[in-house]
Amino acid sequence: TGFLGAGKTTLLNYILQEQKEKKIAVIENEFGEISIDDALLKQNKLALAEKVVVMDNGCMCCTVRGDLQQGLEKILAEVDKGSKIDQVMIETTGMADPVPIVRTFMTNPELTARLRLDGVITVADAKHILGRLDDKVEDGKVNEAYQQVAFCDKLLLNKLDLVSTDTAIAVKDRLRNINAFAKIVPAVRGRVKMEELVNLHAHDMTAFTSVELEKEAENIDVAHVSGHGGHGGHEGHGGHGGHGGHGDGHGHDENCTEDHGHGGGHDGHGSASGHGAGHVDGHGHTVKKSRHDSRVNSMALVHEGEILPHKLGPWMQSLGTLPEEKGLIFRIKGILAIKNHPYKHVFHAVMDVSDEDDADAWAPGEKRVTKMVFIGKGLDKEHIRKGFESIFKP
Repeated sequence: TGFLGAGKTTLLNYILQEQKEKKIAVIENEFGEISIDDALLKQNKLALAEKVVVMDNGCMCCTVRGDLQQGLEKILAEVDKGSKIDQVMIETTGMADPVPIVRTFMTNPELTARLRLDGVITVADAKHILGRLDDKVEDGKVNEAYQQVAFCDKLLLNKLDLVSTDTAIAVKDRLRNINAFAKIVPAVRGRVKMEELVNLHAHDMTAFTSVELEKEAENIDVAHVSGHGGHGGHEGHGGHGGHGGHGDGHGHDENCTEDHGHGGGHDGHGSASGHGAGHVDGHGHTVKKSRHDSRVNSMALVHEGEILPHKLGPWMQSLGTLPEEKGLIFRIKGILAIKNHPYKHVFHAVMDVSDEDDADAWAPGEKRVTKMVFIGKGLDKEHIRKGFESIFKP
């Protein structure tokens, strides 16, 4: 996904040309009467895709996508007839909020019996993304650009050749401020290493125990990419964003005071506050200024010890009904150590849809550590931290 003009179709064409091993089916969603992106793809390398399903009956953003489910079922029908298809890539229109697509997978066991949602990749245009993030939206509507950043598992910061180093760093800092846990990959003309785009396992709860949820994605040096092509370095891994269950998930303006609904959800991610609070030192590296800001958009909480089971449910419910002055939780991921429970309990929430399961057993002598990551908007870090710490105390 990614906003209009970010470079999604260019990236899709690049993937289809660049890799030869996988048979890829494409679901293309174009907003409006004429499917222009589909024509663009056709004149390029669409012949390289195994199958293309075009959905042009409006934007991919109504609550659960019946048309997306039908598109995926068409592809599975081809597989049943003997077509070899390894992977499905969905390209949304620039105006799409990714939440309903994720929700379609999380609420549909028939699909997930045969398909695994690998991850959400957002393409961000380094030149225009700040303007899109600051767009004022009508009451009750979402800022799609904000949603696309907050809910993604990896960010491709594209068109770095069109901006100065200072702008590139400011953009990276702003994106990190919204989502501290998605790895940011610098790109020019959508060209990145293919391995950055597959096998993210960002929605496999059992994979949560094999990544360090609480680590922010390592820093990238966008200075070496901007201004002179190339595909640049990369960012850390630890960062498949978590998913917090709740609310209406509208990416509202920072100072928004409207009343937003909340569903049920959980925690988030590594505090990354401040839009580019920092300056650039002589080597082009960002030097972070510390900011004692109690409001964050993403945070991580880690606690050694065991959660008291009778306290967990009420706290989770309280997160789902967080008063608006305490912030809005979009996504939560967690690995929980629960008293008298032999397994690591994993939790995953996206807005109002959540899922939980047991993963590996705690090994003999292994420290029982609970880790939770939250992404949202204007989160009251201290309020959430106090609630988190209370579930360990009798």
